[in-house]
Amino acid sequence: MKDVVFHDYANWLVEISDLTEELKQKESILIERFKYVLDVLTFLYEKKINEKELTQEEENIFETGFYYVFEQFESIKLILEHDYHGDLERMNEQAKTVILLLNTIEFQNEIIGSIEQPNEAHMQSLIDIEQEILSLLEKKVDAPSDLFVKLDTVTEGIYKELELDYYPIHDIFFEIADELGLIL
Repeated sequence: MKDVVFHDYANWLVEISDLTEELKQKESILIERFKYVLDVLTFLYEKKINEKELTQEEENIFETGFYYVFEQFESIKLILEHDYHGDLERMNEQAKTVILLLNTIEFQNEIIGSIEQPNEAHMQSLIDIEQEILSLLEKKVDAPSDLFVKLDTVTEGIYKELELDYYPIHDIFFEIADELGLIL
């Protein structure tokens, strides 16, 4: 792997540090969602700095984790600016709804990446849920619990029909963090 990914990561950390620090101070569930991904990235980055080498598997883990959090935080920053006009406190009050949106987008990306030609009906059902969530965020209204159930039902049906297994990246990174001894 080119060292450019590690340089990009270091630059990104500086760029995103104000937002992540504020989220940590607020003990936001938004930052908790990424805790293990960030822990693994920090561990692997420090290992790269100290030992100058990572295994191919470690490089793949680093790259996957970095691109994942980069995209997720880009979405968070966009929501923060577009829907909350920079008011992190207000966005944090609706963190569960923001996470629901992030999950919906993650499911869409997973389906697009898993099969050659995604079923239009599957994608449309996820896009409809995404639009519903975006509408709620624009109105500064929390998503009702039935919308969480709806997403679960839709995604479960899609994965069952396509005979796919789905393991969220943050769950995979929890397991990686555990293997690396990062979970106390």
